[in-house]
Amino acid sequence: METKRRPRSVLEGAFTLLDALVRHQGEAGLTQLANSCSIPKATAHRLLEQLTELEVVQRSESRYRVGAQAFRLGQSWQPYPRLLELARGELRRLTAATRASSVLAVPCDGHILIAAASLARPEDHRLFRPGSTVPQRIGRFCPIWQAEHELVTAEAAITLPTGRTVGSIAAVLAPPRPLAALSDTVARAARTLGAALVRKADPVSPMSL
Repeated sequence: METKRRPRSVLEGAFTLLDALVRHQGEAGLTQLANSCSIPKATAHRLLEQLTELEVVQRSESRYRVGAQAFRLGQSWQPYPRLLELARGELRRLTAATRASSVLAVPCDGHILIAAASLARPEDHRLFRPGSTVPQRIGRFCPIWQAEHELVTAEAAITLPTGRTVGSIAAVLAPPRPLAALSDTVARAARTLGAALVRKADPVSPMSL
């Protein structure tokens, strides 16, 4: 017996359009968005106009782009308290030391989400800009995907003393650069970041004032 698909809610339709805008590099036309989301053009137009009124989407002539309100909401997102703030500095230091693009990766809906990045190569912007997703295998960058894009990654988990993993740091290279020495450097960066998260989480004691 064929199961009928439940109707798409207004909220689901709105977020589907926003996700499509992200996939289209932040800007697209009405027909392009409606087709990529399998939403009737009239429905897509109505939802986009409502999102525009809320400043979640911005309209420029016949094209739509992500709006200021979506940016403000996104800026408040954290995979773990203060992780983004601390990771950005650690990624910059890692890139300067290794001359490799460095990213903060967190699990997201069966993929890896690039939460922050310090990119050394212009060609890495397409794949590793913050907000993009990467296929994963057992929580790590998928080897097949790496081979398809002629990349190799050195990865290390960011782990708290409780054993909880809150993400990982990865350095991205184009072969045939060796990974051995780089893996140790990435592992140190991940340990440094995990320790910094614990220090920032500790309350200030009277003795430290």
